[in-house]
Amino acid sequence: MATTGQLFYDPIARPLSAVGAAMPNAFYNFYVSGTTTPAPVYQDPGLTTPFPLASLNGSSALFYVVTADGTGAMPPMYLNPVVIYRVQLYNSTGSLIEDVDPYIPSMPVTGNGQIILDAQGEVTIAAPIPGGSGISLIVNARAGGTALELVGSAAGSPTIIANSTVVAGTQAATFVATNKPGQAAQSVFTWLPITCDGTTYYIPLWK
Repeated sequence: MATTGQLFYDPIARPLSAVGAAMPNAFYNFYVSGTTTPAPVYQDPGLTTPFPLASLNGSSALFYVVTADGTGAMPPMYLNPVVIYRVQLYNSTGSLIEDVDPYIPSMPVTGNGQIILDAQGEVTIAAPIPGGSGISLIVNARAGGTALELVGSAAGSPTIIANSTVVAGTQAATFVATNKPGQAAQSVFTWLPITCDGTTYYIPLWK
């Protein structure tokens, strides 16, 4: 799946000085969060054309510097959503105006604050407020599509964690099926790992 860039600023946005004045020829510089390693920023949402590298305040090293025009308007800038950025703003004379680390882009959704996105790209959905169905997340598939895909980091690594929900049984369990779909009767084909309350378990899967 192609990565879509996060718009950093609207094309007509103008960064302002501490007194609220536009800053013609001001410029942004982008680092990887917590470092002075240049982080690319792009001219298109497909993240195919980075802004050219340039000198920062006369340095011999090159950085991803994006400069405003004579009115202070910035071009559209797109950030890679899997990168955590450090963003610096300088005025036209090279004085540092602000240094934001980490830079956390606003989430492109509307809502009531139930969705939280942190600097590491981790999304948390808080418990729903009263008045709805009480279900925190519903995922509907389109016709012919799939509602949800989980991609693990490695075989045997759980992609699902369930806490404060599992329960121990008191009766012996048996399993009999005479209407199994898929292939004819066979032993377990593979296993789906799932972490519950800090322990990894395995769900048997048949074909």
